[in-house]
Amino acid sequence: MNRFLAVGLMAAVVGVGMRCEAAEPKLPVCRNAFTEPDEQKQGNEVAAKVYEAMPVLKDSDPVAVYVRGLGAKLVNFAPGYAWEYNFHVVASDEINAFALPGGSIFVNLATIQAAESEAQLAGVMGHEISHVVMRHSTCNITKQQKRSLWYGLGQIAAAATLGGNLGGLAAQGIGTAAGLDFLRMGRDAEKQADLMGTHILYDAGYDPRGMPQFFEIIQAKYGEGGAQMLSDHPNPGNRTQYVSAEIATLPPRDKPVRTTDEFRRVHDVAMKEKALKAEEVKAGAWKKSGQYEKGPGSKMD
Repeated sequence: MNRFLAVGLMAAVVGVGMRCEAAEPKLPVCRNAFTEPDEQKQGNEVAAKVYEAMPVLKDSDPVAVYVRGLGAKLVNFAPGYAWEYNFHVVASDEINAFALPGGSIFVNLATIQAAESEAQLAGVMGHEISHVVMRHSTCNITKQQKRSLWYGLGQIAAAATLGGNLGGLAAQGIGTAAGLDFLRMGRDAEKQADLMGTHILYDAGYDPRGMPQFFEIIQAKYGEGGAQMLSDHPNPGNRTQYVSAEIATLPPRDKPVRTTDEFRRVHDVAMKEKALKAEEVKAGAWKKSGQYEKGPGSKMD
C-alpha cells in the first residue's frame, strides 16, 4: 500500500508538513469530465500518434527493455486506478520525460544518460507516474472545457522533444501554445507529483534521496532555472528543500537501493546510443532509418 497519505497530499498544496500514519491513502480530487476507461482509451490513441512525430526506441532495445522493467516495478506501488501503464524511451538529447493520460510514459534518452543511479531515474519515473495517478492532464482538459484529447496532437511530441518551450514552439510555427495546455502542469500539480513520486520511490525500496539528487544534476547542467525537472512544467519552488523535508518524515529503512548492476550496465549502453537534437527530430530523416518504432507494441502485463 502506498504510504502517501491524504495529509501528505494536502501539504503539497498548502505547505503543511504534517504526517498521519493512521489515515487511509486518498488522492486529491479535481473536476474531471472523463471516466477512467475513456481516459485510458483516448490516451492510448494519443500515444500511438506520438510515434509518428518522435524517434521512440525499439521495444527490443536494451535501454527500452530496462526502462519498461523499472516502470513495472514502480507501478506496483502507485495508488489509485489500475491504469494500463507502459513505458518507452525517446532518442532525444533533452533531459525530459512526459506522461500521457491513461499511463503511457515517455522518458528521453538524455534523462537516462544524465542519471547517476537507478534511484535517480526511478525518481523521474515516479514523478511521471504520479501525474497519471492524479489524472492531472484530463483535469486540465476539463478545466479548459476541451473534451477531446485529439486537441493539439501535433504539439505533444514537439513539447517533449524541444523541452516544452511553448513560446519557442509557437515562434517556430510548430503550433500555438494553447495546444499544449493539457500537458502543462500548474505549480500545485508539480509539487503533488514530486511528493507522491518520493513516496513511490520509498515504497519500492529505493533511497528517496534519488529525487532531490536528480534535481541537483539538472541544476548543474542548466543553471538555477533548470531545477524544475521538466521545462514545460513550472518550478513549484525549492524542490530539493521540500522533497528533503518530506523524506525526513519517512521511517528510516535499512539498505535502501541506490543503484544496481543492471543500471550500470544499461547506462553504459545508453551512453553509446545516439540522442537526436531537436533540429534532427524536426527534420524527420530518422523516420526513414528503420531504427525506431512505428507504433506502440509492448504493454506491461
